[in-house]
Amino acid sequence: MHDFNTGAAMVIAADLRTTFASVDSALASGARLLGTMLETAQTSNLTATERQRLLDNVTDGLRNVVKGRGDMVEAMKRMTVLKRGSNLETVDVGCDNPLPARKASEFFISADAANTAVAV
Repeated sequence: MHDFNTGAAMVIAADLRTTFASVDSALASGARLLGTMLETAQTSNLTATERQRLLDNVTDGLRNVVKGRGDMVEAMKRMTVLKRGSNLETVDVGCDNPLPARKASEFFISADAANTAVAV
């Protein structure tokens, strides 16, 4: 059994929430940038090639942010699994945790046609 400090776990949970909010805000800003860039490019004298390069660069950057966010989600899931096998198993740190308190290998979810989560 892992032994974690409750205060540190609360700080980590708060930092995760702050990180997700910051990344989501960056994505929203990036989406606005993309829209503004496209509108500006349409009224400019840029060639189609230059506009394509800009579009590729901005969308690649946004794609990398989305990938990084996904990596953070996976890290959060791993932390949740570690917390469950620790002295903090019953401590609520305020994270969104839809899974029941049991080993991750014992619980899988899938969605039916109505997008309702069901245990299988």
